Amino acid sequence: MKIAYLLYHDIKSNSGVTKKIKGQIDEWRKNGHQVCVYAFVPSKGVSILDAKQYINKSPFFSRLLLNSEVLSDISTFSPDIVYFRYDIWSKTLSKILKRYKVIVELNTLDLDEFLLLLKEKINIRSLFMFLGYLFLRGYVLNNVSGIIAVTKEIAEHKTIKKYKKRTTHIPNGINLSEYTVIKDPNTHSDRIGLFFMGSPNQPWHGVDIIEKLSKQLPEYDFHIVGMGGNSTKNLFWHGYLQQEEYINVLRKCHICIGTLALHRNNLNEACPLKVREYLAYGFPTIIGYKDTSFPEPLPDFLFYLDPSLKNLTELIIFINKNKNRIVTHSEIDVISIEKIETKRLLFFNEINDN
Repeated sequence: MKIAYLLYHDIKSNSGVTKKIKGQIDEWRKNGHQVCVYAFVPSKGVSILDAKQYINKSPFFSRLLLNSEVLSDISTFSPDIVYFRYDIWSKTLSKILKRYKVIVELNTLDLDEFLLLLKEKINIRSLFMFLGYLFLRGYVLNNVSGIIAVTKEIAEHKTIKKYKKRTTHIPNGINLSEYTVIKDPNTHSDRIGLFFMGSPNQPWHGVDIIEKLSKQLPEYDFHIVGMGGNSTKNLFWHGYLQQEEYINVLRKCHICIGTLALHRNNLNEACPLKVREYLAYGFPTIIGYKDTSFPEPLPDFLFYLDPSLKNLTELIIFINKNKNRIVTHSEIDVISIEKIETKRLLFFNEINDN
């Protein structure tokens, strides 16, 4: 099968998303499929992802123009399936939807996320932006051949089911062979360290909850990577760090923290890449949602923290019990990308055969 992967993402950053896509296509190729990646980027550059890159200088206006270069390249490749991470409509995407069998990957309830971000600045312009987004989103989802959501909750949501498309849910996976367990049970520190990695302006990450935790649990140190702030005696903001830099911070910690406020997106279920990375490095993790790959009862290396912090006593027990606990790869085989991508390829075949 010939698979074209289309995305709008700055692949030079080699972010978790880029790593995920690389892992996906590596598995597809191992299974004998031909894959070509077409990436719209703000500027061209070196990436771990082997892709044809197309300049996308203006996130808005460039979508109104037809990119004949990418259409020609895809036509030359002549794919059986076009796969893409959901993104805003473009004239180029509109052409692709008419010519090929297209499968879309949904990573969130985008309407709720869009509204959450717009609430920070409500005006007439933002209202028209939302209405335009809503209309064009409907066009895209009405014209795909299949939908793959990363959680069951998204796949079965009313804003997705109404399009009556062949739909499945497949959680995020990780290539465990590319990760070495780095947690050291003999970490030389008099204090227990907790590690969080995120991005600015994403309220569902729940960084404010981590700030509350640092005040209520002064006996622990909290390290936040990816954004800046005012550090305190036990809360340390490290800003954006390259991988080798944040690994140095992580090595000094004992427990990791995942997304804590997913409810702000009206979601209860998730499978974040960063949490898979934490686990692959050997760290027990605190989460604020139901993980698609780990149904209840949760394994002992995961702890669900209620956003209201009403189970704070249980959290303290978890931290102290697991401060020297090392998560092994055999315990998290369920998130192995090999198993997960086998399911995705089966869905591709279903779409291709119909």
